Amino acid sequence: MVRPVRGGCWWAIAAVLVAPLLWAGPAGAETILEVEAGYAGSFVPGQEVPVRVRVSADRLLRGTLEVGVGTPENGTPVAMAVEVPGGGQKEFLLTARAGLNQSPDVVARLRQGDRVLASGQASVRATVDTELVGLLPGAIRGRAVPGPAALAVDVGTARFALVGEAELERAPASLGPLSTLAADADELGRLSPGARTGVLRWIESGGRLLVDTAKGQTVAGLPDGWQPGTRGRASAGLGEVVATDGAIAAGRWSGLVEPSGWGSASSRFGGQLPVAASLASDAGLRTPEIGWLVGFLAVYVVVVGPLLFLALRRAGRPELAWIAIPLVAILFSTGSYAVGRNLRKATRLVHATVLSTGPAGPVAVSYVGVFSRGGETTRIGFPAGWSGGAFAQMGQSAAAASLVTSTPDGPESHLPLDAGQFGMVHATGPAPLSGAGVGGLEIVATAGRDGGITGSVRNPTAFRLDRVAAFVGSDAVLIGPLAPGEQQPFSVANAGQMQMMDGGGSAFRVWQGMRTELDDGPVNFDLWQAALQSGGLNFLSPNAVVAAGWTREFVPEVRIDGRIARPEGRTVILGRQQVEPVAQGPTTLAVRRDIVRDPFANRLRGGRPAGSVVRFVLPEGADTSKLVLRSPFGSAELWQDGGWLPAACNGAACQRGPAVNCAPGDARCQQQPRLVNPRFPPVTDLVVPAAAVRSDGVIYARLDGPASIDQGASLTVGRLA
Repeated sequence: MVRPVRGGCWWAIAAVLVAPLLWAGPAGAETILEVEAGYAGSFVPGQEVPVRVRVSADRLLRGTLEVGVGTPENGTPVAMAVEVPGGGQKEFLLTARAGLNQSPDVVARLRQGDRVLASGQASVRATVDTELVGLLPGAIRGRAVPGPAALAVDVGTARFALVGEAELERAPASLGPLSTLAADADELGRLSPGARTGVLRWIESGGRLLVDTAKGQTVAGLPDGWQPGTRGRASAGLGEVVATDGAIAAGRWSGLVEPSGWGSASSRFGGQLPVAASLASDAGLRTPEIGWLVGFLAVYVVVVGPLLFLALRRAGRPELAWIAIPLVAILFSTGSYAVGRNLRKATRLVHATVLSTGPAGPVAVSYVGVFSRGGETTRIGFPAGWSGGAFAQMGQSAAAASLVTSTPDGPESHLPLDAGQFGMVHATGPAPLSGAGVGGLEIVATAGRDGGITGSVRNPTAFRLDRVAAFVGSDAVLIGPLAPGEQQPFSVANAGQMQMMDGGGSAFRVWQGMRTELDDGPVNFDLWQAALQSGGLNFLSPNAVVAAGWTREFVPEVRIDGRIARPEGRTVILGRQQVEPVAQGPTTLAVRRDIVRDPFANRLRGGRPAGSVVRFVLPEGADTSKLVLRSPFGSAELWQDGGWLPAACNGAACQRGPAVNCAPGDARCQQQPRLVNPRFPPVTDLVVPAAAVRSDGVIYARLDGPASIDQGASLTVGRLA
């Protein structure tokens, strides 16, 4: 009989009891993920979606939190390292860009290596005729978040959601779905510098800030040019600042929120696809011409076949074919490799950047492409304070990031590339002041009585700019090169017309045709189209001047695989300025015009498309007794007395536009005949009654078609006070 070692059985029992405790890690603990996405459960396709994840853990937990909006084809997942104390709870905020899916699922996963410890899910829906309004804590003063409210005009509703400190610190990306922010009188001034800068950048890109202050009162934290003034309203880039005069504190939300073009314009971001193709060309990826390939194969067949056969036969050594044929194959393979290597030149990293100014300094949107020779997962990083991700995968122009990781140094995109594959990511954030000067181009623009605009453009940056041009409405003029600090005048004669969808025609005219892969000039039309789409429907308008110049000298801060890199590429530097009215006389160009609803959102009214809704804001001192609305669809409705009423024809001026089926030589025809769609009546002048003008100078018009077509609706003020 074998006796056990003394104490051995006790140690064995103890080991059995203690082992599960020793080996139990976070995976054995109960971990719960609660997910909340968007605002009020809604988002805007193509914009960043804030995702709040609350993690509860029984034990100390360290891992990676990964969030994705929709499938990888519609949105790239984002990730960040997290730590949760044992027996505690912690909330994390991530922002992920959404695709075009109208009702995607938002999935959060907590990983340790390849293991998924816990997961959670939420659903969001796209906004349709809904304005999402973010409420800063001071706006509700401890009260409950209000329910849905009617907009200022009958085109939808407003829905409200509380915006916390975490969202403000991650602005402007975290504010992506919001068209409006509501704040107490001094709340903006109390924000941290980073949060205030993010909010100002959000306003600059088209957001509307409602401040519960009296009209004419100075708002702390706002630039001088953005102060609401005595009318309680001021333009702020593409956005606005509105004084609500105590309406927020009183809870008078119905009719307070105005419609915007936020949801409809921001969802169109397919302009990034041509950028991918353009960057691939800049990186050196070129497809050989079909004639060259056919000729190469024909020469190879002739050499290996008849020529080699005849040569060996004449030499009387046919057995040498076993050596000659492989040698010819090696020779042609070496040549094809050399040619192919030349088609993929040594450049590995390239960029295309849009640089513009803002209230807190210059802002850059950089598209960065990388070419992989041997196949690898490349990490492309951007500075802290930037938000980054993949471009929308709506085609196969380039591979996109499989994951975007939030690191202390900034976002980092992971690009898994095969040998010879090209990938692209994009990011946006504050550009470094050193080397970038003060940001975008500085513009002075004044409307003339003859429908033209005169002004000047100054280059405040440290870069020499080529082919600087000024765009207004459907017209544009080439200014030429601008050295650092140089200023040049410009004049646009036909500024009263509206852009034809995206302004491509005038850009091609002033920048002399489309760029090809053989053109090494500074202009990149693909980047220009992406900049226009990013700006939205109201970026090019008859009431503002957009100046654009090109340079190769700007280089964004980029890290590749953890190392600082200097990509080659092109940058378009922009500036945008509202047109100042003339001192006296009629004006159209100084009237702010915003398309706040467009027919591309598939809304129906009475079984047919709802058309467009355009908002006009009159300049101060405008004579409201002589307002004329020009409609390209023959009629329009105006919001007055709480409803939409047809606008009356303006007497003899009703048929100022070209007549349909106008016969040559007819005296009623205009001097410059043009093609007219016979389904549309001629451009019609309509009377705007005083009842359609709000006390703050705002007018709403509803049209039967897209307001972005050429000769779109415009408003003429008879004279200024």
